[in-house]
Amino acid sequence: MPTGLLGGALLGLLAVVSVLSLLIVGNRLVRRHRQRRRERIAAPVRGLLLQLLCAEDDEQTELLHRLTEIDRRTWAALEPNLTALLGKVAGGARTALVRLYELRGAVVDAVAALSSRSAVRRGRAAQVLGQLRHRPAAPSLCRLLADRDPEVRLAAARALGRCGGPESVPFLLEALHGPRAVPPAVVTRALISLGPEAQRSVAAGLEHPEPLARAVTIEVIGATGVVSHTSEIARALREDPQMEVRIKAARALGRLGMPDGLEPLLAAVRPGQPVALRMVGAGALGTLGAVVATGPLAELLGDPDPHVAATAARALLQLGPEGQAALRAVAEDRSRRQAAAQARAVLAESAVGAARHDVRAEVAL
Repeated sequence: MPTGLLGGALLGLLAVVSVLSLLIVGNRLVRRHRQRRRERIAAPVRGLLLQLLCAEDDEQTELLHRLTEIDRRTWAALEPNLTALLGKVAGGARTALVRLYELRGAVVDAVAALSSRSAVRRGRAAQVLGQLRHRPAAPSLCRLLADRDPEVRLAAARALGRCGGPESVPFLLEALHGPRAVPPAVVTRALISLGPEAQRSVAAGLEHPEPLARAVTIEVIGATGVVSHTSEIARALREDPQMEVRIKAARALGRLGMPDGLEPLLAAVRPGQPVALRMVGAGALGTLGAVVATGPLAELLGDPDPHVAATAARALLQLGPEGQAALRAVAEDRSRRQAAAQARAVLAESAVGAARHDVRAEVAL
């Protein structure tokens, strides 16, 4: 490339970088200015809000009336603080905040804003309704899971975790797929937050035709400890055609801690299975806490894959005295050089961790 063209390209690139830097700085300044302006407007009534949170039931009526009567501009500046507080307080303080929203008509406004042309307003309304745990808004929030704006979809999924019910589960599972998909981690957290009443609806996802929906369902069941579905998850570990689902099933069986998970996990760590599955299976055997897995895990200490061997060594530590005894026995076996080295390494790591814990305990005393 001629020197003149190269110089021009560099100058153009420098100009673009400069413009982007100015835009970023300007955006931060604008946000900071708006935040300070909101704080200044809300300052005169912030004391009333604190009084409301601390007031007894018979004192709340007057405070609620005064806060309900504030002008629209002050309410708009105060509302972000109210929304944040809803997620932090409980009991009478939370009840008072919900009542304030109702008296102000903000709940009705938020429901209406779910249909706004503005993505910012739709997302903010979803957040508010979720914090309020306003169950009647769940059908509208389910529709927003397919919103054209990704931030609105995220807000709707999170809100459903707070105010949704069993009827929201199919919509959350369907939101995992397609060009407007919601990230699996967000859907998983929402399904976990739905609580015991949604367990049956969540379990129906084990038969979902999409692998990702089955994988998320299994992760939710493992995280919530619904042991009644251990046999179905064990079957998924043995038979599901998708490796991601089998890996999730192995991890869930370890968390559920039921004897039904032992045999499928032992089969999952055998040679010939994919390395990722064998690693997760070995870790799950440690989490399961089944002492009868000591022998198979000790055999894995000499596995050709170092990741499988290291995971098996740490799983043996989780099995308590029996697992530690197996590690010491292998560490002293000169005929198993690779396995002995792996056992010595994890025993040394464990000793260092115990020493650090003792030091911290002495310092705390």
